[in-house]
Amino acid sequence: LSSTFVRKPINMSTEVQSTLQAAETLVASLDGKMEQQSQPSPGSAKSSSNDSGVEEARKASVSQPKPIDRRASRLSSSAVSPVLEQLEQLIVNDDWLARDEVPQQKHAKAKEGNRLSELGRTLVTSSSLKAYIDLLGSHHRQSIASWLFGNTSITFSQLFRFPEAQVYCSETESTLANAVRNGIGHAVRLAIKQAYGGEFATKGWRVFVEQGAPVIYVSPALHLDIAPYLASEFGISDIVVLPKLEGDLSEIEGRIDHQAFERQLDEDIAAGKKPLMVLGVVGSSILGQNDMISKLLDSRKNKARFWLHIVGQAVAALTLREPTEVLVHVLSQVDSMTLPLALWLGIPAAPVITIHRSIEGYKPTYRAKLDTLPWWVASQYLTTKRITDSIENAYFLSKVMLKGLSALEQMEIVGVDNVVDFANKVFKNQYIAPSVLIFKYKYAQLKEAIAAHKKLLTAPEEERNVSDIEKAAKLIDIELEYAESLNSWLGQGLLGECTPLGIHMIELGGFYGTAFRFCPLEHAAANNSNMDHVQKFVKQLSEVMSIVDSTVAARRSFTEMKEQFPALAQLPVNKWAGVGAVCYIPSIVKETNPEEWNEQQRHQVSMLNMELVHSLRSVDSAFSSGESALFGVSCVKFGMLSDANDLVDLMRMVSERGKEIESSQQYLDTLAEQIRKGIEAANHQLKHESDVRLQQEGVMRQLPIMGSLVNWFSPIEHPNIKGRSFNLKTGEIQATDVLYKHKKGDSEMKTPMTPIETPQAPHDFNKNTIVVEKKDSIQEESVEEVEKSEEEVPASA
Repeated sequence: LSSTFVRKPINMSTEVQSTLQAAETLVASLDGKMEQQSQPSPGSAKSSSNDSGVEEARKASVSQPKPIDRRASRLSSSAVSPVLEQLEQLIVNDDWLARDEVPQQKHAKAKEGNRLSELGRTLVTSSSLKAYIDLLGSHHRQSIASWLFGNTSITFSQLFRFPEAQVYCSETESTLANAVRNGIGHAVRLAIKQAYGGEFATKGWRVFVEQGAPVIYVSPALHLDIAPYLASEFGISDIVVLPKLEGDLSEIEGRIDHQAFERQLDEDIAAGKKPLMVLGVVGSSILGQNDMISKLLDSRKNKARFWLHIVGQAVAALTLREPTEVLVHVLSQVDSMTLPLALWLGIPAAPVITIHRSIEGYKPTYRAKLDTLPWWVASQYLTTKRITDSIENAYFLSKVMLKGLSALEQMEIVGVDNVVDFANKVFKNQYIAPSVLIFKYKYAQLKEAIAAHKKLLTAPEEERNVSDIEKAAKLIDIELEYAESLNSWLGQGLLGECTPLGIHMIELGGFYGTAFRFCPLEHAAANNSNMDHVQKFVKQLSEVMSIVDSTVAARRSFTEMKEQFPALAQLPVNKWAGVGAVCYIPSIVKETNPEEWNEQQRHQVSMLNMELVHSLRSVDSAFSSGESALFGVSCVKFGMLSDANDLVDLMRMVSERGKEIESSQQYLDTLAEQIRKGIEAANHQLKHESDVRLQQEGVMRQLPIMGSLVNWFSPIEHPNIKGRSFNLKTGEIQATDVLYKHKKGDSEMKTPMTPIETPQAPHDFNKNTIVVEKKDSIQEESVEEVEKSEEEVPASA
């Protein structure tokens, strides 16, 4: 759109006041002018106006209005002002809302997004005029409504190259989906009138019994559940979602399978049902795909006379200066189309419109005609030229983005096999630019894993191996999660820098994962997007591709490099886009399988690794701390790499700093404190057992002579006295008999160390310098003391 829409942000309160004042001024001005008008000639007024308004729109003059009776007493401005002030406070200030239900940040964003342009303020003001027009005389208001309706219908009929079209404006709804649903409901109402005549208005559902139940066929690409709405509004229960045309992208979004549709059509006709409507999609919301409307037209011609209604983004291409002849020829034959034109033009307070052909016996009501007022204002303000310019700008941005992405080999556009060839044809105007672009990082390992899994599934039955298929499926899950993490990492870094483009992340499902969605029709006009924004985004995307490529290359060799550092174990972490994660294993738990670590051991390992991350981040902020859900311990996560060759140096850095921390005085002091607490706990348990034994035996048995006499008369069996030991490796207190049995029978058994596997963020090793300090004599002595203390811990009562 032109710079007319650009204005400096103003205070919300001032904006509301100016809008209200403009409405009051305009209404007061019209009120005064109406009182000054002369009396019309007798007989010039009519009680009603039944014409469609199209012919009246071509008339140069309108008959003189009939004066309306005015009340002598009106509310003074002093009486109205407090009411308006109270309304203003409700709009401007949100302190009266429940903070628990809506976060404050959402309110702030809503305030920022509610700032109106000049056209927006005009449309808001014009809405109050609809109520004012209702106060006019019957003939006068219906003449105005008919003129507005006819003028708007002609404008959009020419704009969308839809001959002799009429416009219907949906009621204002809270969401765009509900407004589109209402537009579809109006098309259903027209289809019923065409198929069943006027009897539906008098007989209702009984006409369905007499002439056959209506069936509505819905494209699988329509992401809108309209069955409950149509059932409650019209009593139609047969809503058939047509089968998808099988293809590689049918998991994401499907198109109508025409052969299956014709079979369904034949079955319904044979069952005595009446095909009422087909809802087709031209420019689906995810992949921008089109249903084969030409084949649907052939089915309507050869099979049954149903109403054909279309929705979709690609309908906007009809407004281009030079649309393709095939597109105009096909879409001009449909019966109706619902269009979110306000979204495409970035204007508020304008309803969703439905353009439809005129049918015999249908005349729009006065209210339906008057509802076109916002679009009459918008079309007069913008003019068809500026509307076309706005939509052409959106398609141009799609071209530029397509060209930029085609230059990046690492990016793939979902649904386009040869991106370079397709982009060249679009720039040569052989194809129309896609209304939606879905793109993501092309992760080769995921494609290889999917191909290998597919090969195993399609192999002959005698050659299939269930375990191999399960392994391949598990590998797909791992690679898919990593691919999603890479795209999420790209989104976190780029989306904040390109808000004018409206690019956002979507979940495609299946093996496609997460991707970027770019739809300039939805955001370009509102955000004033231009070519510079697209070029800036593509440039930033190309700059980070080298980092992603280096990280992916390093990840493939991560496991092999880890073998050079026995103290590091590779651990799986979820949703991490970097190279992977390792856990430094201290020598005190090295011989224990990580799966058998108890809570105390996990705490020891996590404490050391958190200290390790803290030390590393002081040199390289790309290191981060994470937790492996598999073993429940903290780990060191590697970030993205600018150079894949830096990985071995970074792992050496982690290993050396881990050894330094493990042998440091602070770590040894922590272990000593742990040993002290263990000994205290063992002594406490021994004392508790002694008190219990004393309580059971009694005081008499404790006396030197009397105890011997009592024990001679009534001897008791003394249970084996159990000592206690504190295991430094496990951090547990154990009975000594268990310890001795374990030493006797299992002294030669050793638990094998199982490898720990898997994933991840950016480093620049040239900037990293870590000085590893030598252990002093005090630290060496501390190590010896800890080793001796481990031997001295077992004690018995």
